[in-house]
Amino acid sequence: MFGPYYRVGDPPDVLRKIVESGELWGASPQHIFRSDTPKVKAFAGNLPKGVQGFEFETPVAPDAGCVPGKPTWSDGRPGVVVKGGYARIEVHVLKEVVLS
Repeated sequence: MFGPYYRVGDPPDVLRKIVESGELWGASPQHIFRSDTPKVKAFAGNLPKGVQGFEFETPVAPDAGCVPGKPTWSDGRPGVVVKGGYARIEVHVLKEVVLS
């Protein structure tokens, strides 16, 4: 398994779908790292304390040459499925934090 990795900013209903499905999806990056290629995006390491989000591990290695600390998973890698404009990888959620 690769990880831990974490994501922040996903609303609780999306987090629940990720936990139930065991899949994490990603669209094409926008803003600074803009690309036309759909990618699952995350941060490397453990979920910081006091932050809403989730920590996970995956059997899928991240892309080579990612921005340090910001792994991505895109098409062409074993274990990455692209369907309907989204990249998807299998994940196992280790910890989830929902702040009220």
